[in-house]
Amino acid sequence: MFRIGAAVLCALWCLVACVSIGLRVQQPNAFDVDIQNLLPRTALEPVIRAAVADAGTTASQRVAVLVSAEDPARAQEAAADLERSFVAAGFAPDHAQGEALGRWMFANRNQLSCSADPASFDAAAVERRSQVLLYSPLAPVSGGMLEKDPFLLTLQLAECLAPPSGGQIGDSVLVSGVLTASAYRIDVQDRIAETFTGWQGRWPGVEASRAGVVFFAEDAAKQTRNEMALITGISGVVILALLLACFRRPHAILGTFAVTTAGAAGSLGAAFLFFPSVHVLVFVFGSALIGVTSDYALHYLATGPQTGWASRKERLKVIRRPLAVCALSTSLGFAGLGLFGVEVFNQVAVFSVAGILTAWWFTMTLLPYLDPKPRKNAEKLTAWWNWLERPFLAFRWKRAYSVVGLLIVLGAVGAGVVRFNVLDDVRQFQPRSAQLSAEEAKVREAVGFSSSPQFLLSFGADAQEARRREEARLAGWPADAARDVLAVSRFDPSNARRAENEARLRTELFEPRLAARAQDLGLTTVDAFATTVPAPALPPLIANLEGSAGGLHYLVAPLGPTAVNQPKEDREGSRVVDPTARYTQAFATFRGLAAGAVLATFAACAVLVLVLYRTWRALAILAAPTVGVLMAVALPSALGMPVSFFSVAALFVVIGVGIDHSVFLFEAKETDGESKELVVFLAGLTTILSMGLLGLSGTFPVASFGIAVAVGVTAAYLCSFVPIKVRGKLAHANKQD
Repeated sequence: MFRIGAAVLCALWCLVACVSIGLRVQQPNAFDVDIQNLLPRTALEPVIRAAVADAGTTASQRVAVLVSAEDPARAQEAAADLERSFVAAGFAPDHAQGEALGRWMFANRNQLSCSADPASFDAAAVERRSQVLLYSPLAPVSGGMLEKDPFLLTLQLAECLAPPSGGQIGDSVLVSGVLTASAYRIDVQDRIAETFTGWQGRWPGVEASRAGVVFFAEDAAKQTRNEMALITGISGVVILALLLACFRRPHAILGTFAVTTAGAAGSLGAAFLFFPSVHVLVFVFGSALIGVTSDYALHYLATGPQTGWASRKERLKVIRRPLAVCALSTSLGFAGLGLFGVEVFNQVAVFSVAGILTAWWFTMTLLPYLDPKPRKNAEKLTAWWNWLERPFLAFRWKRAYSVVGLLIVLGAVGAGVVRFNVLDDVRQFQPRSAQLSAEEAKVREAVGFSSSPQFLLSFGADAQEARRREEARLAGWPADAARDVLAVSRFDPSNARRAENEARLRTELFEPRLAARAQDLGLTTVDAFATTVPAPALPPLIANLEGSAGGLHYLVAPLGPTAVNQPKEDREGSRVVDPTARYTQAFATFRGLAAGAVLATFAACAVLVLVLYRTWRALAILAAPTVGVLMAVALPSALGMPVSFFSVAALFVVIGVGIDHSVFLFEAKETDGESKELVVFLAGLTTILSMGLLGLSGTFPVASFGIAVAVGVTAAYLCSFVPIKVRGKLAHANKQD
């Protein structure tokens, strides 16, 4: 009755977890994809976080395509078609923003300046430039404009302040604008990519160079999807074939799938119950559960042919203690992540511990009902299992093998120490498409402007103070660097700067030069300070670069390639922020914390096995996972692969699977000598196939995770068979429960 009640409770928990998942995934904030939430918090953190988000959104949603053809007219037609197609796919062209920006600059022409430093204002240069624009065939000059803007300040401001927008560039045409949704959404990527491909099919012979995050993200996502589909497909087919070949019944596949699914549901369901949202990085650690929980199912399924299909009670007795030790030790390891006081690690701890315990609970209560005794051929299945295990039983470990293994480990560790290096730079995690990089460079060369991920952050108690601080910072930069910044204060200065700019225009330009200018132009009526009614709103292109957070007002000013080389020292109310450096810092910090958690895991497991087995010989259980962890770090390093956060995360898989192997072999005496060699081999092999093959990926995080798992699990498996003597006695479990 107790066992049936436990099975019912396990089923109810799985149902609650599934309901929790079903309800939460429908909410927009169910999964946290903001990498900034990994970063340590500081007093200024809300402002920086909000600014990074604004800058990232502004930059990532930009799209530019340079259309070229032998016939300029054909290029114009193709560009117009592409713009219409992009608009239908969720795209706002720049020319609409350009018109709004032009109206804003005209309305504020007498309070803006091309110079970031008012002291460098040159009235003679302004007058000379107005003469050039007056006779330019492309300048939209009219009599009405000259009456209100005799020195063509609006056109001059458009040249020095406004970022490049769509239009004719030589014989090419630039189609530029912003996406109306996030460039990181897969549906947006697919829609833009399909639109562009369809357009290319309609315009053969027309060349197009693309620039924009959405194109790189779509290319990377497509590459990752193709790799994962291939690797998952191969590993899935091989694992299915392996399980069928060893167990010769579909129950093995059903049971393994059920346990891993229950573990996944329990982990995510518990995380949703404890946290308002779950960070996607949790799934990097959570993927370790696949290799660990599938082993639980295999160990129970193997008791069928091992015991000649004894009763459920007898089969559970065989794995009861070793499986409990495995689940507890692995859970302790993941629970140790919660000691660092980091939100994402707290989520990992709850996610992983809940998944492991759910899989263990399911294995001990519900799995027995999914694997009944065969109605026929039970003896043949047992004989088949024994035949498969015979080569493992015939193998005898020799001292020479230990010597060779020790030399290999020492050699790998030595080479790994010599060649050890780390990689935390997110820019190197996935290679950028060479073709897209070349196209982007062509667009930048043609446009003559490009922005970097870095930006100038200025902040203050209110909007005016933030503007004054941004103005002061830019005033100290060279003129070419100051113009290479898309700054709010250049378009919408502080009240003090507006007054200063207007005063200089009046005293240095209009008062001494306006009368002669009007006479030269033949103007009888001039109203240079006419106001626009109603006053236009600040265009979204600029307005989106300011905001409020943490009780402070902030401005974000993206830096171009010239501005990015200016001194980056922090000043009162302003600093240069490099989002890439912040993300790199996050991965470096968590790589170190994860490494500390690995050490804490070993300490917790040592205490656990000593308490449970009450003999020093039990520490031999930790030998295999220790060697596995050493090799998982040392061998890839020796081969030139840097250590990253993802390879350290893989060590939790190595520890979990390594302890699993060692505990069951250690417990062999408890099970009256029943061999575990075949099932331990299957557990290790399925882990390598399901996760180790990820090492074939071309994406660094995925590859480093997979290679560390493959090397570590293989080393731990081989080491688990080494006979270890403590005080002259072979290490094995005492016959106690």
